[in-house]
Amino acid sequence: MRRMLRISICAWMVWLGLLGFEGGAAFKDNAASELEPLHASVAGNVSYYEPKPLLAAHAAYAAKKQLIQEKLAAPAAAAKAEANQKTVYLTFDDGPSKNTGLVLDILKREGITATFFVLGEHVLKQPLLAKRIIEEGHSIGNHTFNHKYEQLYGSFSAFAGQVMKTDDAIYQTTGVRTTLLRAPGGTFTNFDQGYFDGLAAAGYVVHDWNVDSGDSKKQDVPSSEILTAIKGSKLASKLNVLLHDSAGHAESVKALPAIIHYYKSKGYAFAPITDKVEPIQFKVASKLKWNRKPVTTGEIAKLITYAEQLDRNGSSEQVKPEEQKLTLHRGEDRLVLEAGEYRLIGGTIEVSLRKLAEWIGASLELDSEQGQMVVTYEGNPVLTLISKEIKASDMSADLIVPVRATLQTFGIGIAKYVYNDNQREIWVTD
Repeated sequence: MRRMLRISICAWMVWLGLLGFEGGAAFKDNAASELEPLHASVAGNVSYYEPKPLLAAHAAYAAKKQLIQEKLAAPAAAAKAEANQKTVYLTFDDGPSKNTGLVLDILKREGITATFFVLGEHVLKQPLLAKRIIEEGHSIGNHTFNHKYEQLYGSFSAFAGQVMKTDDAIYQTTGVRTTLLRAPGGTFTNFDQGYFDGLAAAGYVVHDWNVDSGDSKKQDVPSSEILTAIKGSKLASKLNVLLHDSAGHAESVKALPAIIHYYKSKGYAFAPITDKVEPIQFKVASKLKWNRKPVTTGEIAKLITYAEQLDRNGSSEQVKPEEQKLTLHRGEDRLVLEAGEYRLIGGTIEVSLRKLAEWIGASLELDSEQGQMVVTYEGNPVLTLISKEIKASDMSADLIVPVRATLQTFGIGIAKYVYNDNQREIWVTD
């Protein structure tokens, strides 16, 4: 018996050949090597199929075949380009302050996101700016409470105490718990292995940097010198750039647009640091600046206990990622996806194919008897697939596809997105 089901799909469904077209199968869009042998892979299970009735019904199909192939190649090219993409992580220490608002204005105007390593005492003084950091899609990190070296590096107990105090300040102000941490002054000659081990055991990830803007080497460093330091730094595939947004760093704000323009001219993309980003860390110095006792297991245990309580007791108040809805906007139309209808994998947002299809107006007809699928968009057949795995039991099967690549296949772009613990929204072009 033939059963036809109309749902949304894109050219990415050719990957069904790789995945066996099982319900809930996930598409991969981040490995060009998996896309290159496409035709060889689909031959055994899912292949191009041109039944005569379909060709007769769609006389224009043959003429559009070249266009189809180009659409199929586009995701592979995009994935390859993404794999080779150079990334710069702009990081701002010691805020929030009045300068943070100016930095946020520039980042918003430039359409990029960054990371702010904040001081707990400043978060409590500038709660609206701390909230704005989160609301505008940036990452927030722990930079201890008061930045006083003699306290922080006098003992691990004191350092851990400031970390916990700042963690609570960030959470109470923004509703976000962060695992990102930067040591004031950096870890070199300040951290011994015990500091690293203790923080790691409690789930914190320490980030140093590999580009120093020099904006804190003295008071009121001119913007021209800051830019010169940036341009004189070695380029790499991943850059973690140290800047400051605290009071007294107006020149850093002044230099920021030129810094952004410089990295854009070098082909870099901008991103916030997340817990999935491999940290850049300085090596442990053979000699420290500080005379202190070794870190004890008791000091580490206290921080671990604190972190474990966050997971257990904070869950009733903290907004968990899996409880957040994802909203897509296209003009006045909205698609709201509940928890479980989307996911974030390796920085790629993946959603329900069926729901996305219904929303953008693409369609898929499934024939269980023939085991074939015909994809159409705006009245034109885009792709015909055949698979022995397409059975009646599969008619209601849902699939997960990458949002950006799927939309791009149909000529729909993403104008803006916000993805954090408090807000998850995507605005697409008409």
